[in-house]
Amino acid sequence: MILNVRLTFLELVTIVKKPSIFLVLSLLSLVAASTSCDRLKPRHEENAREANEEEALPVHVMATTTRMIVDYDELTGRTAAVESVDVLAQVSGYLETINFTPGSFVHKGDVLFTLDSRVYKATLDEARADVEAKRADLERLEAALKRQQGLFEKNATSQQQLEVATAERDARQAELNAALASAELAEIDLDYATIRSPIDGVVSREQITVGNLVTKGATLLTKVVAVDPIHVYFDVDERTLLAFRRQLPNFENAGEGLVVKFAVGDGEFDHKATVDFSEPSLNATTGTLEFRSVAQNPVGEKGLRPLVPGLRVRVLFPTSPEYEAVLVPEEAIVTDQNVKRVYVLTDGNGVDSRQIVLGPLQEDNMRVVRQGLDSGERVIVDNLLRVRPNSIVEPTELETKSTTQILREDGTYVYGDGTTANDNIYQWSLDR
Repeated sequence: MILNVRLTFLELVTIVKKPSIFLVLSLLSLVAASTSCDRLKPRHEENAREANEEEALPVHVMATTTRMIVDYDELTGRTAAVESVDVLAQVSGYLETINFTPGSFVHKGDVLFTLDSRVYKATLDEARADVEAKRADLERLEAALKRQQGLFEKNATSQQQLEVATAERDARQAELNAALASAELAEIDLDYATIRSPIDGVVSREQITVGNLVTKGATLLTKVVAVDPIHVYFDVDERTLLAFRRQLPNFENAGEGLVVKFAVGDGEFDHKATVDFSEPSLNATTGTLEFRSVAQNPVGEKGLRPLVPGLRVRVLFPTSPEYEAVLVPEEAIVTDQNVKRVYVLTDGNGVDSRQIVLGPLQEDNMRVVRQGLDSGERVIVDNLLRVRPNSIVEPTELETKSTTQILREDGTYVYGDGTTANDNIYQWSLDR
């Protein structure tokens, strides 16, 4: 200020010998103005200091990390039973008993149905009796043949008699063999009257009730489906197949059995299957190659198996061997038209805008960065609309993992720490 003095009324009177009211009032006004300016000066300086402090935008930062990953393409697949058998009767007869609970697990050889077997038992008894008669007759003819051979050696019988005895013995032997075969067939038919499970698996419901006539080879009784292990079929498109074949020499275990991950419906990719077969040529209509893999399907909680034949699955098919990659959380990435960027924290809490080349998104919502970032660099994950290059920020460190929530198709939120929550509004819309 131009004047920085403080005068009392008596000092003014002393200075001005002949004061006038106008002069006194002017001096008083000047003193008051100078005093007011002195009092306001510290306040202005404080406001300026606070304004400078507000320029440091509070943000959360996270260090980039590296880990070994594999590039995948997500494909659509389906589960199928390794074995599935339609149970038909091999003999005709009236159904007498049903010996299983629909939907239960049965072992190979377990009795499923029995037919009325009285006719088959009687036929078997008759065949066995015929066998005994033929055997007794054969023994008689063999004894007669021995006598003829003894007489022939003593020249007591003719060559013709010996040949007749030999022919009768051979004919009876053939008749006995035929009787034995008939008895064996009768025994098989009697055994077929008891219908057993041909494989280990889950049995379906009965297709016919007790008392109905079962026709040989025509009446479907039930179905048995093998459930462990289980096949997973998926189709690989031409682009993915070519990428896989280019990288095939770099795979360590591709020749021994390629392992793929798959998820049931919209669940997590927590199942594995080993590829054991692929078609020799692409489907000309779809332009895809069918792969078959085998997955274990043991009994889980509450006696249930996680997989059943016919499920829709999502398969992660590897297109690269394992390699070390730099990862950042998905929420740190900014889209600038067609360019992907992140804001990197520099020395002195400055900000640098960095253009990056992205790779695939990982299961934990971390994104692979192929170019533009090094491991350990810190990126800003929030307040991205207010952050500008060369601005000053006030950073707070976060743990290196994504905190973003992902909404699945079924309305379930999945957070970065693996916890889940339900979207009640989404479920309400489905119920509507």
